[in-house]
Formats: sequence, structure tokens, C-alpha cells
Amino acid sequence: MQLLKRVIGLMRRGITALVFAALIIAMLAAVGVNAQSEIEWHDDQDGMQIAMSQNKPTMILFSSARCPACAMLADELVDTRVINMSKNFVPVVGSRELDSQYGIRYIPAIVFTNSQGEEVYRTVGYRDADTLVQEMQTALELADSPQTSQKQTPGFGVVTALVSLFICGLWTQRRHLK
Repeated sequence: MQLLKRVIGLMRRGITALVFAALIIAMLAAVGVNAQSEIEWHDDQDGMQIAMSQNKPTMILFSSARCPACAMLADELVDTRVINMSKNFVPVVGSRELDSQYGIRYIPAIVFTNSQGEEVYRTVGYRDADTLVQEMQTALELADSPQTSQKQTPGFGVVTALVSLFICGLWTQRRHLK
């Protein structure tokens, strides 16, 4: 009789432990289903189409396998905060076509665009996860802000050219007067 009570006690503890283990496994599986472990990157054509159809800004990454700074940035792109922030964008892997379209000269570079593919923000070089999240937030705000047509002022090159023409005009007038 004593032996039977012990066996029943062990079975109850075993069943309780088994049920508890099953609950823990189920909870971990549920968390794993909802958590994204890495950024889901798209190629250039698919990514830009998705951005337009979902009216979402893009985050275009330009990098190389042989670039040490690119490898360091890749380590930061797996940070949970960066992954969560990337859900606000359509992540796109840069291509040669996009490289020439956005005038990429240095890597690693991340170009942020609005849903129409117009650049709103750019980062060049390595960024740690904290800085990258802040810059992603800035890019998101710029992509969401309405595009106002601002009157652009002429750049230094235009001003220099106009001043040069004016000086040449004065010089030629003075030369003909003598």
C-alpha cells in the first residue's frame, strides 16, 4: 500500500512537471512566432513596388562583402531595436541601378526614400545601433512629412558663374571704351 502511494505521488509530480514543461515550450514557441530575428530584405524591383503599393518609405542598404565597415554595420542591423524600427520601412538591398540612381560614392550607405522613391535622408559609414535607430526615426519623420515645394536658392557654383559673367562683361565693356 505504501509503495502504491509513492508511485501515485511520483506520477502526479511527473505529470505536473510534464504539463509545466509543455506550457513553457508553448509560450516560447508563441514568442518565437511573433519575434522577427532579422530584417527581411527585398531586391530593388520588388522592394520599390512593395513600397509604392503599401505607401511605405524604403531603407536601401548599399554595402559590399569586402568592406570592413559594412561588416560592422551588418552586426548592428541584427540589433532588436533596429529590426523593430525597420518594420516601418521596406528594406531593400542596393543594386548597381539604384547605385547610379542615388549617386552612391561611398559604402556602407543607407538611403531612405519616401514611397515614391524620392530620397529624404542618407547615412554614410558605420553607425552603432543607437545612432542608427535615431537616424531611422529622423528618416521616418521626413518621409511622412508632406513635401512642400521650397524655392531653392542658387548654389555656390551658380553664384560664382554669375559673378564671373558680370566681371567678364565689365572687363569687355571697359576694353572697348578705350
